[in-house]
Amino acid sequence: MKIMEQLTLVTLVGLAGIVLASLLPIPFPGSIMSMLLMFILLLSKAIRIRQIEQVSQFFLANMGAFFIVPVVAILEQLEVMKGKTLQFFAVCIVSALITFIATAGSVKLTLVLMKKSQA
Repeated sequence: MKIMEQLTLVTLVGLAGIVLASLLPIPFPGSIMSMLLMFILLLSKAIRIRQIEQVSQFFLANMGAFFIVPVVAILEQLEVMKGKTLQFFAVCIVSALITFIATAGSVKLTLVLMKKSQA
């Protein structure tokens, strides 16, 4: 599948997730809904990995660029954060640890499921 078709597919799933999140009676992040939707589509094989593989590799290879905007936004709010440096770094460290543990668990579960499906 060509890169533009893959990008279009990923974008459409992202937009569908945003629309679905806006229809919910409770506040829910559209980006999370989009990821859940993509996960469900991949699990159900409605979308195959090969259909989004190239664009996914591009996003993973250039992930650092997506963090520039949030970092600049934090830097613009340094005045608000004065005197709260310790709390800020504590939250960063705890959230990084939680992310690390969740990622390790996800990878472990994925490997177990892949071994079961191959057997």
